[in-house]
Amino acid sequence: MGHTRRDRILGLAGGSGMRVLDVGCGNGALGAVIRGRGNWVGGVELSEQALAVARGRLDELWSFDIESVWPQRLTDGPFDLVILSEVLEHVFDPIAVLRSVRNVLQPRGAIIITTPNFMTWTNRVRFLFGDFRYRDQGMFDFGHIRWFTYRYLRSVLSEAGFRMTDERHIIFPGKLTRFLKYWPSLFAWQFIIRAQPL
Repeated sequence: MGHTRRDRILGLAGGSGMRVLDVGCGNGALGAVIRGRGNWVGGVELSEQALAVARGRLDELWSFDIESVWPQRLTDGPFDLVILSEVLEHVFDPIAVLRSVRNVLQPRGAIIITTPNFMTWTNRVRFLFGDFRYRDQGMFDFGHIRWFTYRYLRSVLSEAGFRMTDERHIIFPGKLTRFLKYWPSLFAWQFIIRAQPL
């Protein structure tokens, strides 16, 4: 995870005393920082290699397909915050996943989502000249099932029962963030948002 994305997630996460669930927690590096702030942090991860590292960093871990039934233990203890960083683009039905997330949230809980902007201006230029190909990593890697535009992300959130409450997108070019942040559909390289249940 790049430091800019991490810092913006941390800026949206809040303070201490929360129950936090990091979905797609990887090796637990982000969760460890949030835990160090005085929060209880659980993680969801499929990679056994990543889980082996995360076990020493987080309070509890689960390994399951987030598009299937979620373990009862997760719904028994509602969370104040659920983080889905670079997750939704890897699932077939992001609305269903977000509805599952809503079921494990406190009524006044929040989610933080990060996902690439498929229609950032650099991609629009590439597409205009017919340049599209899958790559080993990045926005067009083979693991991406869904691509998000600003409008589509808002639509998915609304249909899943959430409303966006804060936005801290990564803008490209970064030196013009002060001006370009008002056009996230075009200049956001990565969407970073906080949302709450309706």
